[in-house]
Amino acid sequence: MVGGPCQLRVALTGYLDYLRLECGLSENTLLAYRRDLDQLLEFLFARDLLEPQQVQPDDLTAFLAEQRRGGLDDRTVARRVSAIRMFFRYVSVEITRGVDPAQFLTPPKVASSLPDYLTPDQVNDLLAAPKGTEALSLRDRAILHTLYATGARVSEVCGLTMTRVNLSAGYLNVHGKGSKERIVPIGATAIAEVRSYLESGRPLLLKRPSDMVYLSKSGRRLSRTRVWEVVKHYAAMAGIRPELVHPHTFRHCFATHMLENGADIRSVQEMLGHVSISTTQIYTHVDDKRLRSVMLKFHPRAAV
Repeated sequence: MVGGPCQLRVALTGYLDYLRLECGLSENTLLAYRRDLDQLLEFLFARDLLEPQQVQPDDLTAFLAEQRRGGLDDRTVARRVSAIRMFFRYVSVEITRGVDPAQFLTPPKVASSLPDYLTPDQVNDLLAAPKGTEALSLRDRAILHTLYATGARVSEVCGLTMTRVNLSAGYLNVHGKGSKERIVPIGATAIAEVRSYLESGRPLLLKRPSDMVYLSKSGRRLSRTRVWEVVKHYAAMAGIRPELVHPHTFRHCFATHMLENGADIRSVQEMLGHVSISTTQIYTHVDDKRLRSVMLKFHPRAAV
């Protein structure tokens, strides 16, 4: 390796290549890691620390302290601690073969928060907001139904291709995080909306050969940003505060409403594509009234 700032830069490039090629992380995840670690490297360069071997635990602690003084919340700082620890674990094994300066770095405790979700009536109002039979209205209605009916991430919906949609069998083949695929069932109402879009809307948006299901006005692959705007637009039309709704809200609603209506948590885990069931358990929140109704119904001495 060459000297100067390139030493740490080369290490970072090698680490990101490792995450991409060996771990199969998505480009969005890689961009997030790069942003966090680029800030760290700039901080280290300002201290004339140009090589991985020069970095000490106190340097990393000072960086995080500066981040906190800059107003970052605990959740963001915890994410950056995770990125730093993984990076220097890679560096200590693959490059320096020495002491890992981040091995004792601890993230701040982050209070767990329940995901935002809408009531079934609010979801119904939101799904019904796109009116008309124009191509974009058909598309938007199909997108909203797909998000809610499958619990898929917005990136997964934007990445759907025609070969991954099997409406006759009632399922989607979703290409998820880490290039993992999963089969997700889709209900009859959503099937009808998607089929209507494919038959009457998509042909009008198709300007050039494309296998993508959801297309932009110009016939290109629909972006996540555009779906975000679509969701905000129709939330306002449905009388829901737009700042409370985003594409991921549909995923929260899917999981919450499924569990509240009796679905078992492992099935929901499979459909969401969660590796660990502990991730799915955040959706098992219920209100006090429902807890009491369950207790009264099932406890043998509840009515005594």
